[in-house]
Amino acid sequence: MTNSDLPYWLALSRFRKFGPVRMKKLIQAFDTMHDVFHASVSELVQAEIEPRIAKQFCSERSTIDPQKELALLKVHGVTAVTIKNDEYPPLLKEIYDPPAVLFYRGTLPNPEHFHLAVIGSRKPSLYGKQVVKTLVEPLAQTQTVIVSGLAYGIDAIAHKTTIDVQGTTIAVLGCGVDQQTIYPAANRLLAKSIIDQGGTVLSEFPIGTPPLKQHFPFRNRIIAGMCKGTLVI
Repeated sequence: MTNSDLPYWLALSRFRKFGPVRMKKLIQAFDTMHDVFHASVSELVQAEIEPRIAKQFCSERSTIDPQKELALLKVHGVTAVTIKNDEYPPLLKEIYDPPAVLFYRGTLPNPEHFHLAVIGSRKPSLYGKQVVKTLVEPLAQTQTVIVSGLAYGIDAIAHKTTIDVQGTTIAVLGCGVDQQTIYPAANRLLAKSIIDQGGTVLSEFPIGTPPLKQHFPFRNRIIAGMCKGTLVI
């Protein structure tokens, strides 16, 4: 993939009907995302995109500016990595429907380090809070990357515990990764701390995408897909 094609990956990610499964078909059928963006309805249908979706995209693509999408990355300090890039998390490529594009702020950890998902209740008991620290502290000190969802409760405690012992953590969001969009808003300072500590705030959703409830199951598959194990508290 050339850098000149990146704006078109970004533009296509803005059209949410082109989710991971349809994007996989498009990647296989076209040489570049530039070609996809300018394709006719019949060309998209030949790539096994449903006629209704193909017509909708061709009708709406004039509202999406690829160069504007590229400029937004710089404005918000966001990096975009596509599934064609070497930097893309290798374990995530193995799931059924890996995102075509990942947006992130911070630094992607060494993929060779063990990644562990830590998730759980948004309203944990005192015992649950203690268990997070008891288990996560020693793991984070041994270069285990702690992956969670920046939610209230167990997620936030897992991230903060990792930061407190100078470990590395990844927060996967169900919204855009720009600071103004991060949800919950109460954890935006925590997100900044994750980045400052050398970790990552990551999402498949473009800049400015709000935290709609249907986004979170998609978020959860990324958390699981990046990790070799999951700890539920």
